[in-house]
Amino acid sequence: MTALYNTPFNPVQKDLSRVITGYMSPQFSQDWHLFAPDPVDADSGILVRAKVRTPDGQDVTDWTDITTPHIAKVHSQRMWPARVDRLPTGVKAQLESWRDPLLEKIRNKNKLDQPKSSAKGGTKAENPPLTVSEKSGRENATRFAQALATSEARRHWGDAVQGVQIRVVSNEYPRFSERHIREVKGKISYYDLDWMKPLKVSG
Repeated sequence: MTALYNTPFNPVQKDLSRVITGYMSPQFSQDWHLFAPDPVDADSGILVRAKVRTPDGQDVTDWTDITTPHIAKVHSQRMWPARVDRLPTGVKAQLESWRDPLLEKIRNKNKLDQPKSSAKGGTKAENPPLTVSEKSGRENATRFAQALATSEARRHWGDAVQGVQIRVVSNEYPRFSERHIREVKGKISYYDLDWMKPLKVSG
């Protein structure tokens, strides 16, 4: 499964995408940062907030960091860490890696080759369109994000949670050429997912 999950897009992946992604995501998701020419250069995490029912109506909570506590648990149990503590980083990886890299290069090239006048009248469709595997990956990533946000929100704010939202935050490290400059800080960026309904958890 790991080999099929990591190989470039191919006919087997196309036919078995739901089975492969369902087995690997999010707890067994793989990436190649350790061996890649572009190693990890940012610290990242996930924040969660919720819409909570109150006697006066509804309030929106402050953002809560859910990544740091789980990482602390992993560091305190290095021999047999619970896989659930890998979920915040695993879900982030899923949210940002469901697109096929090779097809994305082709899409980006096609966007650049597109005449500017053709961009009028709304957003153009993906060219080439998303594959079944990519659509499945996007759906799985969104569902896992929704499940993680629901679980964490209910742990913090109880059963009064009526909506959940995730913010993915990245802190890009200073460049290597700037390593001796004390004043240089990391570059923080983030993006928010849309508000989602909390999932119903059966018995």
